Amino acid sequence: MERIKAMNATTKRRLIQLACVAAWSNMELVDAERDAVHLLAQELGLEPTDLALVEHWLRDGPPDFDPYDVPHEHRQAFLDAFMRVIAADGRIDPEESEAVRLIRELVS
Repeated sequence: MERIKAMNATTKRRLIQLACVAAWSNMELVDAERDAVHLLAQELGLEPTDLALVEHWLRDGPPDFDPYDVPHEHRQAFLDAFMRVIAADGRIDPEESEAVRLIRELVS
């Protein structure tokens, strides 16, 4: 949680975008994943405009995410958030496993 508090608004927006990518990684958004994204958005203390973006991304899918934009000092927090959303429904599908592998490679 301390790592999240230290993030600036742009980094928080990128983090929640990655969380939405995680939720959509198997092209099937379930309530548990949606709830995990909403909880993360709350923890991030996002501004109303960012919360509106989150709703848009959950409804229509997020824009492309470049993991190379993740600040080095926040890579673990991004990976943790990604895993939290992926695992929210209690299972990890093959598509999600591949997404996890790629994110781990790119942020490590």
